[in-house]
Amino acid sequence: MAFTETEKNEYEHLVSNLIENRRRQAIENGFDLGYLFNNQSIELFEIHPSSHHKQGFFHSSVAKITFIRTTKIWKISWMRGSLEWKGYRINSKINKLSEALFIVNEDPDGCFWKLSSAK
Repeated sequence: MAFTETEKNEYEHLVSNLIENRRRQAIENGFDLGYLFNNQSIELFEIHPSSHHKQGFFHSSVAKITFIRTTKIWKISWMRGSLEWKGYRINSKINKLSEALFIVNEDPDGCFWKLSSAK
């Protein structure tokens, strides 16, 4: 089941704060940041300019944070070089979106913000 409008509004506030805190340095490095909601997941991505793409830019996935409603746990995934999502720290159980966003922002294992030095 997708996020309710109330959930989406609450979560959007948290996610937009993370994006805004990182945006200045991203823009200084020649790209921007964005996010989207998809069912029970929130995907964070970098937006890079490109003359090789029809629309003039491409997205590079940073992280996907999925709410598992049955267990009330947030699951973090990162994009591997093979372009497949991989669970971050298999045994991690995160109870709050704010905790998941903190982990992604801090990036202690260097999994998320690979293409940028925007930290």
